[in-house]
Amino acid sequence: MDVTRRSDTVPGLGDYLDYRRNRLDFWTDTGELGPLVRVRFGRQEFWVVTDPDIAEHILLKAVKDYPRDRRLMALNRGPGPELMFNTDRWEEWRRRRRLLAPGFRREAVEGFGPTIVRHARRKADELAGVIDVQAEMREMTMRIILETMFSVTADHDVARLQRTFEYASDVVAARASAPVTVPYWLPTPANIRLLRLMRYRSSTLGKIISDRVRTAQPQGDLLDLLILHHVDNDERGLTTRELIGEMSGIVFAGHETTAETQAWLLHLVSTHPHVEAGLRSEFESVLGDRDPTVQDLHNMPYTERVILETMRLYPAVYLTIREADVDHTVAGYDIPAGTRLVINIRGLQRDPFAWPDPDTFDPDRFCDDDGRHRFQYIPFLAGPKKCLGDHFAMLEMRLTIPTLLQRLRFYPATDKPPEPHAGFTLSVDGGLPMRAHQLGI
Repeated sequence: MDVTRRSDTVPGLGDYLDYRRNRLDFWTDTGELGPLVRVRFGRQEFWVVTDPDIAEHILLKAVKDYPRDRRLMALNRGPGPELMFNTDRWEEWRRRRRLLAPGFRREAVEGFGPTIVRHARRKADELAGVIDVQAEMREMTMRIILETMFSVTADHDVARLQRTFEYASDVVAARASAPVTVPYWLPTPANIRLLRLMRYRSSTLGKIISDRVRTAQPQGDLLDLLILHHVDNDERGLTTRELIGEMSGIVFAGHETTAETQAWLLHLVSTHPHVEAGLRSEFESVLGDRDPTVQDLHNMPYTERVILETMRLYPAVYLTIREADVDHTVAGYDIPAGTRLVINIRGLQRDPFAWPDPDTFDPDRFCDDDGRHRFQYIPFLAGPKKCLGDHFAMLEMRLTIPTLLQRLRFYPATDKPPEPHAGFTLSVDGGLPMRAHQLGI
């Protein structure tokens, strides 16, 4: 079976200019052309997957043959070390995954419930008037991940630390699709700034490690687990540089994606009064005037459905890129080794054949699966390389959203609808201004 090609191309640049005009619409429009579509950015070629059977093959059935795209891994790693997130070696990935997994077990993360609620209460008390919800959610989730994973409770310069992650992710997103990339060693203003920010990030995380080692006082968190495997000059352990790298990956994945989802959710709830009414009714019925606990969550299914629907419409990870290491034939398509495949998560989750009225915000569609293919909804990816922190992320959102909305009502601060920004994650272009009104709980 022939692979569909996009037809609107520019000599030498291919589809790049079309992509640059609107990155998110580019992937959505490409997915509508067929289940597997070739696109080209200069010399780079990608096959865009918007078919759940092919996605299942790549992410589950033949996962060992499809590591993350090596060029993207190199860009994401930059001048840093190889991480679990950025290794194309299956055995090395599995070793690091097993090392980190105990820190993300369901029973382990549920113990963080009171800490999560405390940070959400603190944030709710701070908000009033016109605010940037996206920035506020990022700050809150950064504090939550630092305390829950690494027991960092002191007021570090969270804003500066956030900037290091945000700038690095913007750089990677821009480089990933660029027809030509400037090497990191070239002293351009952008590279100089990136290296300066990364040095600050490494020194900040390194001090957290050295303070823990120096005090020798275990906290029962993920950092204890990492330090247990911290053995310099031993290939079976993690060097200091690798340990800082893994911490960096956890902080990024554990705060930005969750923050973006919560920001989108608060916007959607503010513009859908019936959904807000359903949430507040559930909070009143289950919680009354008290804070939520982990034990309450099984009695709050509507809150969970609102989160799931938000992630369907605005998945923080809206695509993922894999590289075929061997030849495969899938669903009638011949996929040769070396093919770079973009799994179009946003396209899968807005496919009108699987999701009636796909652009409509309707949490009740998650009352059942309507016989949908399980790979039609993959906001945390799927298969062996599914997001390690999915339980943590869902727990955090299911606790923070009730805590915030019990104390606050949010209203749009402008008539202009928010514009999605397809960077490394799916954020809001220019921030998300909203008006926060204290309810006085």
